[in-house]
Amino acid sequence: MATQVATDRSSLLQAIRVPEATVWIPNSVTIDMTGVVNAPVAPNVTIASDRHLNSQNGGLIKTDGYDKGIFINDTGGCRITGLRLKGPRTDNFEPWQNNKDEEDFAALGFNFQGQTAIVDHCEVFGWTFAGIALGAETKYTQGWIHHNLMHHNQMNHLGYPMELYNGLHLIEWNTFDYNRHSIAGFGYPTSGYEARFNLIGPNAILHAFDMHYLGENLDHLGKSGLGMVAGTFVNIHHNVFKLTTYPAFSIQGYPEEYARFCNNWCAEQIDGGESDAIGDVVLFPNQADVRVKGNTYGSNAIKSGQDRLREIELQLAESQDTSTDDPPEPTPTPMNLEQLLQEST
Repeated sequence: MATQVATDRSSLLQAIRVPEATVWIPNSVTIDMTGVVNAPVAPNVTIASDRHLNSQNGGLIKTDGYDKGIFINDTGGCRITGLRLKGPRTDNFEPWQNNKDEEDFAALGFNFQGQTAIVDHCEVFGWTFAGIALGAETKYTQGWIHHNLMHHNQMNHLGYPMELYNGLHLIEWNTFDYNRHSIAGFGYPTSGYEARFNLIGPNAILHAFDMHYLGENLDHLGKSGLGMVAGTFVNIHHNVFKLTTYPAFSIQGYPEEYARFCNNWCAEQIDGGESDAIGDVVLFPNQADVRVKGNTYGSNAIKSGQDRLREIELQLAESQDTSTDDPPEPTPTPMNLEQLLQEST
């Protein structure tokens, strides 16, 4: 399928309806999608620009409205690469005012409900609900979110670059800052993620990564047995967390398998500094299967962590294919760097 060039709303909406299409948005183009809801994206469509090429900014898709889902892909194979995705507000604000609540201000960009989805080399900012959402109650999406800049998604009560509803996801090589949560997990027992090689900035509204218990989001479940389920697994390793005012990770319920927070570099200073210490860096309920080990804490950890990530990126650059349309599967258990590098060769 030949590449189709989209330079305005009409040409973009027409192009994304064609299965297997590659849709190119030039670097100089801004497409305003205000008022558009659930525009269908056909199977195996790639929407691309050149943000990661030749130091360009990338074409801009934006909205000034609070529409909950501008685009929807329910068939899979969708990739968004090299774009800027801008929501309506970059500030931190309280939506509960003047007889309104967060649902009245909940802007969502891409809603992925097919088998696979990839978002890479994009800038995602200004989303009051989320820039992207993956999966649904009965729809399992395997996502690969990598090499993005995700910032200023910070409305109170929501405010995420990504909402992980369902499916298993690999989240790597992203830079996060000024988000209410940088990764938000909904809690379905078939949902989980691996987050590795990410840089989380110092400016936080609340904790950086999370997994909710299902009853927080589905009120009728409450704190019942199913209601307290918090995903299947969470594996957070080899990330640099610059924030010190809030935890790096919070899991509010009980994962079906377990959660791991290992081999990270955290600016938070913990008395004694033991690698398996928890302090205020990780929050979880009593008796939840959460393991914390191998982490480095304190201000000196940040530089060593960033240096190590640069080394890893160079070592992986020759072997990792970031242009593939097949998302790699996340791993449920932490690996040391030797294992990771061996598997990449």
